[in-house]
Amino acid sequence: MTDQNNEKTFQTPDLVIEETGQYVPAQHAYLNLIRTAQVMGQNVSDLLAEFGLSGKQYNVLRSIRRGGTEGLRISQISEQMTDPRADVTRLMDRLVRDGLVDRKPDASDRRVVRSFLTDEGSKILESIDVPLLKIHRSQFDQLSEKELQQLSYLLQKARGESLD
Repeated sequence: MTDQNNEKTFQTPDLVIEETGQYVPAQHAYLNLIRTAQVMGQNVSDLLAEFGLSGKQYNVLRSIRRGGTEGLRISQISEQMTDPRADVTRLMDRLVRDGLVDRKPDASDRRVVRSFLTDEGSKILESIDVPLLKIHRSQFDQLSEKELQQLSYLLQKARGESLD
């Protein structure tokens, strides 16, 4: 049996049941979640690699773009990362070195450093925007909008986030 990515169906959850003699729904869901993230993440990683970026670097660039003309402090970028343990300072050093980000002292408090996209950083993000949306749409085209909303809700709930 194969899935839509022409790979064999993921058998690990069933193999774990055979191995342990136990069906643990939480473990089954976890294994499927990790596999799905890996499979879907590969398409995104491949796209970002075409631009010389990792997923974490891309996340930093998007955060900075959202900061607009005000720029962002490192702490503000860290709050927006999908990986809460990301080393944003190291990521920023590389993005500055690659000419995608500039750092400037804050006009009102010189102790604060703000980060801004360079023209090159903006151009790269603009080049990624449309193909990335196309990837995301194709990854979930078999789910309805209501199912996608439900999936997002359940994932947030599983992370223990407030759903008000």
